Amino acid sequence: MQDKEIVISIVIICTLLIIILIGFIAVILLLYQKKQNLFNAKLIGIKANYDKELLKTQLEIQEYTFQYISREIHDNIGQFISLAKLQLNTLDIKENSYAAQRINDTVDLLTRALDELRDLSRSLSSEIIRNGGLTNAIEQLVIQLQKLTAPRVIYELKGDYQFLDEQKEIFILRILQEAISNVIRHSGAASIHITLTYENNSLTMTIHDDGRGFDTSIIATQKNTSGLSNMRKRAKMIDAGFQVDSIPNSGTGITLIVPY
Repeated sequence: MQDKEIVISIVIICTLLIIILIGFIAVILLLYQKKQNLFNAKLIGIKANYDKELLKTQLEIQEYTFQYISREIHDNIGQFISLAKLQLNTLDIKENSYAAQRINDTVDLLTRALDELRDLSRSLSSEIIRNGGLTNAIEQLVIQLQKLTAPRVIYELKGDYQFLDEQKEIFILRILQEAISNVIRHSGAASIHITLTYENNSLTMTIHDDGRGFDTSIIATQKNTSGLSNMRKRAKMIDAGFQVDSIPNSGTGITLIVPY
């Protein structure tokens, strides 16, 4: 009888030890899994920060390039054209009316070219944002676009203007410029409607065109989508919502929502 009780006691003790050992192993595994999850979360955070910093650097380099080109156009190319105009205007060929007319026509062409280069220089430079803000920059852009025979540009401003961070406003302007460039190059649209809406806690910019549109489900597989990619990258950098809606033969709409 005593032997049986001893065996039972040993079995109970062994069972308890096994349960304790299993519990100990389970706790170790849970702690390991928790540490692993924390490590993975930190790794993902580091990668996300790295990607964001890399994207920020790329966009800063691109913006610096825009500024450099803008200065070169203004300081060098513009001066050369102005000098060429000056030299042509000082030529004295009154006795040859045909040559005089050709020179006048050439001066007119140089004047137009100089105006276009100045417009291009202003559009590339971020000084217009620093000096007059986003709405002024968009108004200047619309004035330039309205010189084109097509598409027709309609601009509407709603709400009271809110000053945003300068970098945000530069990125918003670049997104608009990229969107318009895509419309002009690819859509064949007759009109573009740009709306800027300032609300209580966000700015919404919409760009709609009546062009040929495209299938958004297959656009990601195409190679010539760098414009959309650039817009998405800039929107991400300012924590803005970005959406593209398009139907073949029914135009395209782009919506940017910037919180403030």
